[in-house]
Amino acid sequence: MAKKNEKGRYDNGPCPFCGRAIISLDHITKLSDGTEVCRDCVSKIRVMYPLKYWKKKGKKKTERLDPIEKLSKEEFRAAMEKAPEYLEDLRAKYGRNAVYAVEDIKMIPRGWFRPPYICTTGRVIFGYFDIGDEVEVVRRGFSAKVKIHDIERESAGEKGSDAWIRRGEGGYPLKWMVFSQKDLLIGPGDLIVKG
Repeated sequence: MAKKNEKGRYDNGPCPFCGRAIISLDHITKLSDGTEVCRDCVSKIRVMYPLKYWKKKGKKKTERLDPIEKLSKEEFRAAMEKAPEYLEDLRAKYGRNAVYAVEDIKMIPRGWFRPPYICTTGRVIFGYFDIGDEVEVVRRGFSAKVKIHDIERESAGEKGSDAWIRRGEGGYPLKWMVFSQKDLLIGPGDLIVKG
């Protein structure tokens, strides 16, 4: 049962994995057995269990599926133990610090003398990306360096959250990652890599 702490926030008790207090402002994830887990512990295994967002036909609201919510306490603990090895395997596979897979693109013209905005949607496989990062577009043997103009993703908050976060993190789908560079070739299936 949640109790109010000295700052007037509801305290849901300690996280069973790290001991950190889970407060009401924290994004709480409930496992299949009802165990509440703090955002920090969830972020450690998010890359292994990526979030999925979609819109149902005729609906305005985005639906969210979190595979972590289907894990039991024991499965979550096992995933936390495997997470460092899993990340090292990804780094060895890609040889980079962060990888983003492009699923779709949209070009937005900006005027006669300015390059268009190239808005990509996709998923951060692992690592993280920030606005202004220098990255490389890898496209079937071809690569080009480019700077990230903008990033937007849905928050890891509770279902129905309208908050947006300006950082791409491993395991989270992005609403968009935007580039603006003349003659940039990019398409579905390409990888954006950093490091």
